[in-house]
Amino acid sequence: MHDLDRSHVRPAMAAADDDAGLYTLSKMLDGDRDSALDVAGTVEEVSESGSDDELDLGFDAAVIVVGAGAAGIGMAVMLTDTFGLDASRVLILERGPSIGTSFRRWPEEMRFISPSFNQAGWTNSFDLNSIAYGSSPAYTLHAQHPSGAQYADYLDDLARMAKVRESVLPCTEVLRVDPVDGVFDVHVRSRDADGAPFEDTLRSKYVVWAAGEFQYPREDAACGVGGAELCVHNSRVPSWASLPGDDLVVIGGYESGVDAAVNLAKAGKRSTVLASTATWNVRNPDASFELAPYTAERLREVTAPGYPARPTLLAPLRVKRVERAAAGGFDVIAEWKAAEKSAVSVAGLPRVAIGGADTSPAAGDEGSELVVHTAQPPILCTGFEGSVASAARELFHFADESDEAKGCLCGAARLTGEDESTKVPGVFLAGPSVSQGGLSFCFVYKFRQRFGVVANAICRGLGRDTRSAVADCRQMNMYLDDFDCCAGSCGDAC
Repeated sequence: MHDLDRSHVRPAMAAADDDAGLYTLSKMLDGDRDSALDVAGTVEEVSESGSDDELDLGFDAAVIVVGAGAAGIGMAVMLTDTFGLDASRVLILERGPSIGTSFRRWPEEMRFISPSFNQAGWTNSFDLNSIAYGSSPAYTLHAQHPSGAQYADYLDDLARMAKVRESVLPCTEVLRVDPVDGVFDVHVRSRDADGAPFEDTLRSKYVVWAAGEFQYPREDAACGVGGAELCVHNSRVPSWASLPGDDLVVIGGYESGVDAAVNLAKAGKRSTVLASTATWNVRNPDASFELAPYTAERLREVTAPGYPARPTLLAPLRVKRVERAAAGGFDVIAEWKAAEKSAVSVAGLPRVAIGGADTSPAAGDEGSELVVHTAQPPILCTGFEGSVASAARELFHFADESDEAKGCLCGAARLTGEDESTKVPGVFLAGPSVSQGGLSFCFVYKFRQRFGVVANAICRGLGRDTRSAVADCRQMNMYLDDFDCCAGSCGDAC
């Protein structure tokens, strides 16, 4: 066992009254809930393998969770609060200085695109951005579209109230995970109480990889743009208003690209968006593959006639490379793709048009070249490689073009039906990188429904009776194991 120094965990948020905290909602609702064991659905038998009798002698934790963001804190709460593991048996490793570090690094203007609203108690669902039943960012923050810093505060407060906050080791980066005789040695680089770096090895029975994507941007050759090193990735921007220059080029037109264009316009800066697809025209029943209504609404605002800094939207284009211009600045070289088919309205209802001929000009001839000059480094909105591919590649097999997953799901980690690695048993994946077949779990309201599935697999492996916990999860809509209800797949959307 290692003497783990947790003295440098970030102090808890001040709370005027614990009774007004997050779990008040849960306690209020508990009295109105039917017995969890009455819920319809499959209830698993108790596993005969594994035992809790000896607890964790010789281990630093029964479960190590990598990452203290939405997925990591959500998994810890599920394991302890719902499935009954003592919090001392769960260790959460966070490479940043605090819970929710990735969210605190969002650009100042960035907001959640999915709305928060505390409808618990009135419907069978709950806040779309909540990671634990009985909690609500809308209730805690009184914000419909929280900023990154606000959401990090919600995670921190939830961890405190769920009593998993002391299980977080900040400033602890996982270097590698080695399977050893059916358990795991997790090699880390951390800092002692004086801030001096040191390396250590922590041992656990299970590992949940929940390190997310934001700290692992796709900003080098992997993004497919030559000269990407001349650009700045949108995740590196502290504030759109503080960027130098007043006329910029944005490479990428999905959520992050459009968000950049909108926030630049609101800061009085013009931009030209070079997109592979005219996402502002895409209709798809799966919200993961079309612009969120919140994004589209803001884009309509800044492309409306008379708006002072309207962005120019160009698509479909394949950006080939970025070069330094001889006279200074940068040239972005792109090639026009084949003309896209007109989008079809959903259920016959027309969408409100975004922009016009002056903000979204007609495409050029297929194969012809377009050169756009900018005085400032172009902004890369090309997504994220993610922590799985960047830091945990040796733990997973990955899908390729011959697999069921296509488009943006190509290259996803291959998982069992319980989100366990098909390569290294005992390693599980949680968070926005989870996929099952053609389904992407990239939003909080999607991936949180898999927490119970992972927790059940782990706790059964520890020899625990999980039947009541699984039934509770089904009652809370936090145990998604039947995908017949899930509409939409990647298809040609990416």
